[in-house]
Amino acid sequence: MEYDYRKIIKEGSSDVTSVKGRRLDSALAHVVADEINVVHLCFDGIWYSVHGLVGSEVMGFKRRERQFQEEIINEGSVVCRLPILDQFVGLEVAEVRHIGEAWNGHGFELSFKGVPDKTLILQSIYTGSEAEEFSDCMRIGVGNYIYQVPST
Repeated sequence: MEYDYRKIIKEGSSDVTSVKGRRLDSALAHVVADEINVVHLCFDGIWYSVHGLVGSEVMGFKRRERQFQEEIINEGSVVCRLPILDQFVGLEVAEVRHIGEAWNGHGFELSFKGVPDKTLILQSIYTGSEAEEFSDCMRIGVGNYIYQVPST
């Protein structure tokens, strides 16, 4: 089956730019059998979900009506906080952008005001270096950047 990835990405992430200028209030991950399936982000009281589309070949970013909280859904499935996400809570989004492409690490990178050396990366597991036995999930990363080198 052929997919129109450009259209799927456009429709599935139509809410991504609306978080620019908003403060991240809360960040939770939906984890199923040790795999990250969804990241729920609350910006100024509005919840968004970042999740895989088409078997997680690409990622979606959509506003949600539902409120999320930490909870055990069933054995092997939880919604929980993760330290990698917690470090960005309380910060204002300076910029958000698409990264990668279908089947090659599609996702989103969020920059935060006053934090020039770190970004939050929410990305498909398909990056050319995915871990074995993982295929329908996502990964969370922190971009660490240097922009000044001490003189010698």
